Amino acid sequence: MGKNSKIEWTDHTFNPWRGCQEVHTGCDNCYARTLARRNPAVLGVWGPNGTRVVASEAQWRQPLKWDREAAADGVRRRVFCASLADVFEDWRGPMVDSAGRTLYVHDCQPSPEPDRYVAMSADGPGALLEIERDNIEPGMVRLLTLDDVRVRLFWLIDATPNLDWIYVTKRPENVRRMWPKNGFPDAGVPGTLGKHRHFPNVWLLTSISDQKTADAMVPELLKCRDLCPVLGVSAEPLLGPVDLGEAIKCRCSESISECQYCDMCLDSVLDWVIIGGESGPDARCCDVEWIRDLVSQCKTACVPAFVKQLGSRQSTRLPDGERWPGHTGPVSPVQFCGDGFGNFSVLGLTDRKGGDPTEWPVGLRVRQFPEVRNA
Repeated sequence: MGKNSKIEWTDHTFNPWRGCQEVHTGCDNCYARTLARRNPAVLGVWGPNGTRVVASEAQWRQPLKWDREAAADGVRRRVFCASLADVFEDWRGPMVDSAGRTLYVHDCQPSPEPDRYVAMSADGPGALLEIERDNIEPGMVRLLTLDDVRVRLFWLIDATPNLDWIYVTKRPENVRRMWPKNGFPDAGVPGTLGKHRHFPNVWLLTSISDQKTADAMVPELLKCRDLCPVLGVSAEPLLGPVDLGEAIKCRCSESISECQYCDMCLDSVLDWVIIGGESGPDARCCDVEWIRDLVSQCKTACVPAFVKQLGSRQSTRLPDGERWPGHTGPVSPVQFCGDGFGNFSVLGLTDRKGGDPTEWPVGLRVRQFPEVRNA
């Protein structure tokens, strides 16, 4: 089965709703916000006074189809959720559909002749339902909230065991507050009522761009170790050097090659690092040496790294003796423009996002995935 996403580290992309608000420097040139301006009815209006648009029922059914296909093929497939939103945004405004209608939740059966009101069942992962206005009694209907849609999303994850869901959030401090908890004690396990659920098919990542965002986000992410099997960072867009420090270092006395993450280290380290420069017409510069350093940190710590792209504006200080593919002389396609201080802008790459590994130095061609320990 073919992919429905061009993002190199996922097979599919699913957006349960669209719309978000910028929270740190990595958001300044947000591609999703740019897309939304072209079609705000469907993709939402960004910002605190904007809109959050719930996906259509046809889109909610897509992951169920992907799950059936994955099961039939005997493989697991990855779903990036959500590329046009943040699953853990603390949005308190109304939820709307692409027609601009405010959505409501109800505890009654829908009218067989729908008219004006749209609602989602509160007691299960059911479809959005239209109900006749005259059939609504006081107290039966309330505004649909983002919490309601988030609950439905986790139900969908439960219903798709052959898919690995990848969340990339800029709000890791909200995760535990918004994560589902057990409504009943687990069978045979006393004291589990009200504890956070573990989802074996969720990979939870936080988005960082520089040392400041890494220092703020990574410690919050590591508090979520009990929620899912994979924790990671998406260093994209990478806008400065990042030292992940203790977040990818072995804590025990064994050598890294012998440890392979013993129980002592498991709770305190990241499982995956995605790296990429910014793309688009206003892209900020990404120094290839920042990428090289992160790849080196991951290699030393035995943490899988995935270099997605170098970005639209790359600069470099090539190590002695290293050649850049495509640069063979003054008339070759790839050229370097120096600033007089040893820094060179890379010119002439065919891929406008710097996303073709064959155009990179060999040491950057790293695209690894984490090993899911308990899925």
